[in-house]
Amino acid sequence: MAAIDLVAAATRVAMVWPPSGTIAVGVADLRAEPADDAELVDQAHFGERIRVLGERGERCYVQGEDLYLGWIRRDAAFIHASQEARLVSVLMAPLHERPDPRSAVLGHAPAGTLVPEFRHYLPESPGLQREVPKAETGPWLEVVLARPDARNRFVRGYLTTDSTVRVADLPLRYPTPADYLKTAESFIGVPYLWGGTTALGLDCSGFVQQVYRLNGVALPRDADQQAMLGRKVEEARAGDLMFFGAESVDHVALATGADDFIHAPMKGGVVQRGRVGGDRILRGIRRCLPDGSTT
Repeated sequence: MAAIDLVAAATRVAMVWPPSGTIAVGVADLRAEPADDAELVDQAHFGERIRVLGERGERCYVQGEDLYLGWIRRDAAFIHASQEARLVSVLMAPLHERPDPRSAVLGHAPAGTLVPEFRHYLPESPGLQREVPKAETGPWLEVVLARPDARNRFVRGYLTTDSTVRVADLPLRYPTPADYLKTAESFIGVPYLWGGTTALGLDCSGFVQQVYRLNGVALPRDADQQAMLGRKVEEARAGDLMFFGAESVDHVALATGADDFIHAPMKGGVVQRGRVGGDRILRGIRRCLPDGSTT
């Protein structure tokens, strides 16, 4: 990465952590609306994990393991907010060979990466580090990389603690359209890369997928698959997905308003703001959050 890219990669990324849950009945119906007689869109089975994205009365708006979104009865699941984790909180966090910023960079961990903590390290003197109990906060986190070294041993890597965040320190609540926008704005200027899903390069569907992921919602990988998720709406609001294409869906953007959006446009471009019109034909708008999530 060039020096300017390294500076950009240190950008803090806004994200929230919605509660999770486990289905506690044999079969839980996911309904299109919070009512027993609403359309059945999916069923979640006993023991399946869900992400809770909203609530209304005795019902919760959730996403199940197969990515469908819908309303279940609150008493159909055990709901909890797991906070014992740490995530990468910058666009790209360098993984160093040693707990020393001058050591070689082995790779980069993108925003939202779950960081399994092993040890904290505090510097004692040049070339010497003191191991710190996990109860203390040190400037380095040790992680294990999957790549074996010359002796076929797993390689240790080191992340700076300030490039991560404890889940307990994130906003522990349901995501809102404003959350999507804050996250999306962190990626403005990232270069377009076909197949890319990180700040080293993003394509259109990879961009919106990561924005949603960092706020607790999982999307399929491709734009035409994403166009099947959530529900159709006639007018976009911030956080909705806008789909474009001449004959079929071939592009997706994150709405910032009724006619404006942020997207990863094309080869040679960067994540940027845009407006409906021109050569792009709007084919549809999908919403993945419950109505009423506007703050």
